Amino acid sequence: MAVKVQYPGAGEALLSDLNQLSRFARLLGPLVPGMDIKPLITELRDRVSEELDYELEAQAQREHAEEFADDPDVLVPGVVHQSDQVLVTEWIDGIPLADVISDGTAEQRDRAGQLLARFLFSGPARTGLLHADPHPGNFRLVPVGGTGADPDGGGRRERVGRTMAARCPGLRHRGPAARRAARDDR
Repeated sequence: MAVKVQYPGAGEALLSDLNQLSRFARLLGPLVPGMDIKPLITELRDRVSEELDYELEAQAQREHAEEFADDPDVLVPGVVHQSDQVLVTEWIDGIPLADVISDGTAEQRDRAGQLLARFLFSGPARTGLLHADPHPGNFRLVPVGGTGADPDGGGRRERVGRTMAARCPGLRHRGPAARRAARDDR
């Protein structure tokens, strides 16, 4: 199991700090002439609020898991439990992407980059969601099947495992039926 815990009071403290910052927006204006700082701070506060919402995060995780369930190149762990300050998902064994970047072979780095790009660029069209935190800690390179054998005989085959997703306000959400129809058209 992978467990993400929000420290008690941390979310409220962060939002309170952002509210205080918005009060000083008028003072910040002269530092960047011609830019209205207040809408930027409002947007930042809204995005931080979403990041602190584990129910929203769990729903995005479930939607990604459903959409990518049969994908040969992407593995999304299921949500086991979610509450206001705790998110529990299935654990994914594999090589952390940070280790692939620093110590992997050129072939592993190339494969990881291809898989990550495919996932990140296809996700919005497939789910209506955007993976908004694509740092290496959120991904692992996972051998396919028990042997990791490539069905084309090219040696080991791997896929990318990912952890978290977030809603992207600019994208239209597509329901499961529309996503299945789009998959069938590929």
